[in-house]
Amino acid sequence: MQIEEVLLIKEQDCLYGINTNEVEQILRVQDLTPMAMTPKAIRGLCSIEGSIISVLDFSFLLDGDHDLVNTDAFKARQITVGSDNHHFSLLVSEVINSVEVNQEMMEYVQDQDDVIVALLKHEEDIIQIISIDRLIKEISLPSYVSKDVRDISSDSDTNEISSHLKRYLFFVMGEEQYALEVDAIREIISLPPSFTSIAESNKEILGMISLREDLLVVADLRIHYDFLTHDSDKNRIIVSQYNGKHIGLLVDEIVDIQDVEMSRIEGMPENFKDKKINGVLNMDDRLISIVNTEVIRDLVAEQAHLIGEKGKEETKVESTDPINLEVVVFKMGNEEFAFNIDDVSEIIDITEITPVADSVDHIKGVINIRGQVISIASLYAILQLSEDEDLDQQIIVTEVNGNRVGFVVDKVNDVRGIYDSELRADEEEGRLFSNILQLEGGKRLVMMFDTTKLFASLELGSEEVA
Repeated sequence: MQIEEVLLIKEQDCLYGINTNEVEQILRVQDLTPMAMTPKAIRGLCSIEGSIISVLDFSFLLDGDHDLVNTDAFKARQITVGSDNHHFSLLVSEVINSVEVNQEMMEYVQDQDDVIVALLKHEEDIIQIISIDRLIKEISLPSYVSKDVRDISSDSDTNEISSHLKRYLFFVMGEEQYALEVDAIREIISLPPSFTSIAESNKEILGMISLREDLLVVADLRIHYDFLTHDSDKNRIIVSQYNGKHIGLLVDEIVDIQDVEMSRIEGMPENFKDKKINGVLNMDDRLISIVNTEVIRDLVAEQAHLIGEKGKEETKVESTDPINLEVVVFKMGNEEFAFNIDDVSEIIDITEITPVADSVDHIKGVINIRGQVISIASLYAILQLSEDEDLDQQIIVTEVNGNRVGFVVDKVNDVRGIYDSELRADEEEGRLFSNILQLEGGKRLVMMFDTTKLFASLELGSEEVA
């Protein structure tokens, strides 16, 4: 069987490759529980997505005389390996990236007992391709099966795992992360200098602000959820909507926007008393509470005397000047730019970027997100802007036609809807922008990227696009 793609691993100063068809995830080293009376190659057990699996030491499997993988090393990783024959995690010293196999550069080994099944010539390196089956053939892996405590009489259809995705905005209140469906959000804005107070309002109501000539009631969601408030320049207002009516929700900090598999969403029991939460997201290393959209409904209802008529008024306005699209607005240097939110896969804080040898100038390197290697490009280099790497930068991961590329930016400012009246086409040929956004009555101009043209300008090879 031909190998089409391999994951590159650096161990003992040599490069090895594993067929990516057998690789499920690439993770930072998890908490390991040592097990007595097991082979030295088994470093212990760990829990990944609710399953208990054995963790094997790749360095020891290659050569028992070499040192074990240092689990405290910054570049150490765990690779979850799965097939019909086995399911375990492999502890390695460093993961480089994944590469497509050029069969002309591949020489298969005929020895059926050799752990090395092929040699791949890649650039200036020789990569030794490993057979996982042969690597662990002498290891007896313990098996751990979780008990199913669900009612076996329940409809089998409800037990099927859905592969659909739902997009959430992640934010912080207190020391905890929460999630809100993006469909319930119109935009995200910074705090104004002050609020216009509202007499005899609830304690969480901060007041009203003017937003593009409309009045917006703002509630402190932290107070509503009984958190202590913390004033910071990271505070943001989420402009949320319910049945066409809008209210602002003040939170401590916006974390990112991310597509979540439906199978990761767990509902709350019917008798769960706190109706402010309607589920949790199981995100591997943490559980994130989902804000119940009924909270928005209740806040809107409580302020109906202030926003009820305004909701009707906005409906009329939007019928003549509808929201054309939603965008993610971000800052680089002293300028603002935007991506269509449909082209944005997620937004994350800056992380270590691994340089790629012999890449073009505007490619900064690659990162690993939940086991997927993603190329990181520099908009600063493309637009010839100066970059201040001392800032707490963010990465916007975009996706076009199945290809994913991340872009480092200074910070994400807004996620907002754009009205027809705020949209102007950029008709200048040869540019990377599709539209000019005229925000705040034309006082704020934002250039919106045409991601298709942007991707084409990157001139990424097949090995550089995830």
